Amino acid sequence: MVSKEISEINGLPPVYFPNEINIASELFTPVAAASHSFECLSGYFSSKVFAELAEPLSILFNDPDAKGRFLISPNLDDSDKTALYEAYKSENSMFRYLFDTNCITPDSLATSTLDVIKYLISTKRLDIKIVLMKKGMMHAKIWIFNTTFGKVAIHGSSNATSSGLMRNFEQLVLSRSWESKHSKDIVDAFKARFDSFWLGERDDSYSFSLNDKTVLDIFSSTDTPMNSDNHSELLEKLKSHMENQKSIQKLETPTWLDYKNGDYAHQGAAIQLWLTNKKGTLEIATGGGKTLTSLVCASIALREANSAILVIAVPSKPLIKQWGLDVTNFGINPIDTEGVSSKDIRKILKGIFRRQKYIPGHNVVIMTHDALKNPDIISVFGKYSGKLMLIGDEAHNLGAGSFVNNPPTCFQYRLALSATPQRQYDDVGTEKLFDFFGEVIFRFSLKEAIGKCLVPFDYYVHKVYLTSEEQDDWNELTDKINTLLWNQDDSETKKQIDLLRIRRKAIAEGAKNKISSFKNLLADKKTQNYSLAFCSSKGPTQLDDVNTVLRDLNYSYHQVTSEETKNKKLMKSLVDSYSSGNIDILTSKKVLDEGFNIPPIKLAYFLASSAVHRTWVQRLGRVLRQSKNTGKVYAVIHDFVVLPTEVNTSTKTLIKNELERMQWFTEHSRNGIEQRGSIPVINEYLDILENL
Repeated sequence: MVSKEISEINGLPPVYFPNEINIASELFTPVAAASHSFECLSGYFSSKVFAELAEPLSILFNDPDAKGRFLISPNLDDSDKTALYEAYKSENSMFRYLFDTNCITPDSLATSTLDVIKYLISTKRLDIKIVLMKKGMMHAKIWIFNTTFGKVAIHGSSNATSSGLMRNFEQLVLSRSWESKHSKDIVDAFKARFDSFWLGERDDSYSFSLNDKTVLDIFSSTDTPMNSDNHSELLEKLKSHMENQKSIQKLETPTWLDYKNGDYAHQGAAIQLWLTNKKGTLEIATGGGKTLTSLVCASIALREANSAILVIAVPSKPLIKQWGLDVTNFGINPIDTEGVSSKDIRKILKGIFRRQKYIPGHNVVIMTHDALKNPDIISVFGKYSGKLMLIGDEAHNLGAGSFVNNPPTCFQYRLALSATPQRQYDDVGTEKLFDFFGEVIFRFSLKEAIGKCLVPFDYYVHKVYLTSEEQDDWNELTDKINTLLWNQDDSETKKQIDLLRIRRKAIAEGAKNKISSFKNLLADKKTQNYSLAFCSSKGPTQLDDVNTVLRDLNYSYHQVTSEETKNKKLMKSLVDSYSSGNIDILTSKKVLDEGFNIPPIKLAYFLASSAVHRTWVQRLGRVLRQSKNTGKVYAVIHDFVVLPTEVNTSTKTLIKNELERMQWFTEHSRNGIEQRGSIPVINEYLDILENL
């Protein structure tokens, strides 16, 4: 028997990756089978480790003389550490600092874990001491097993937590003291450190045992009687829980996603900040990985929840599919609500509730902002008993009164995503949005993203003049606006002013001379693969005119409007054809502003550019995405800027808006200081303003 056990231990590999194998059966069980006691030194301890190691612990504790000792440093913030130490000194219970009391419910994993801890403490087979470092934290991860043949150490990056031992990409190393002098030195060094902490011989830390009130709380935490007859039953119950945990479908961060290092290290920083309160807004530039960042947040936040629903709210239906592809990388097939009525969405949700009563797990539901605002749908969420998390994509759109005046408070965890969360000209809406989701807790600007997550770009401007008719219309609308400004505090008057300003903006966006300038530009450049033309949404004329130019010049093109995006097969075909180079240019209105991800785009024509900063950021983000498949290393922006035929105070707003946009794009471009770039035109506009 002895030779068989030592043969098994000697045959074990030296290195393990817990997320790739069953670490309990592959490593801990064979070592435990040959052991009569163990010591564990661990930071970030979780009581759930007993459940994850139920099988090896049951083997170990089948020996009535087997004993275990845990030196633990719970995962607490500084204030909780101080409170824990004060509780110990005043002989108060430390129970709530060591165990998640919210999880102690009948038939729960936590309850079964506590039952085993109670039994092992009551039979004097388990002893626990707590370590608090005076500075920093105790972050060791060492198991020492005492076998008939000598000591065995299991050590590495895996914490004594369920996620550390089972789910995360961690590594563990097995050292056998009899294997070599080097291995013996490693094991002896670990044993010496354990003993120095256990005996309280260190000046850098406090080590203390569980006091009577803590032990009493542990014993009164569940109603299960403690006797030797039900020991095996308790361990079988734990093993059953462990198997159930493994079969539960949960959000899992993919192993290939490195969010802590390299060009995307900002994701790790954002995730850590959000997890502190599980609430907040992430202001991350388009292309900076907002989607993956939020899904990692969700997978970590919901990790310990057996039953949970993640709701992802997007501004438009086409984005449902795009988010769905990312969610599948996290191990869940999401529920796609595109084209589903609110009545059917309610049925789907109620079906999830029923299934989760019998089959725990995580579900992801992706819906539009409009669906999220529907009170009938929200009322269903209010009846859910598991964990609820909301990710609001392009959350600035949710700052409208229809959402923030009656937000869905049933979501325990809330995460807002936006490259531009502040609502321009709407401070009240912005404030209410932050009240619900939480303030901006992390920023990763467009300027920071360019050169890392986004490619750099060159920016060129092309002057076009208003026609005399457009100039007259502009002046007329300006006069009407000015006559109403004296009474703009009146709500009806304000609506009239806003409508007139929209009509005036449409003149600049749809200026007719942009088409001839666009045609001249394309006529000189015959290689136009991976191009995109942004057209005005304030009327169909500009898009039609652009399409006509492309047709006359024999370019292959296709427009992308709401009509195209309704047809999923057509959109996929368009994107595939465009990505393969079979379509030269896509033409679009607002539909490609938010969320669409077509990385090959490297050349963009901004025929319609508004004065809204958010639009600049979103459109630039569409063009600067990296595309390894096409070898894209930089992008080019052509902006058509407008000048009035008659410079006067009425056109000051027009000149100022065009100038601000040019200055912003120039600041972010790589050719901003070059004379052939935008600088000469910017100087011309500055001179005009100075002379007004």
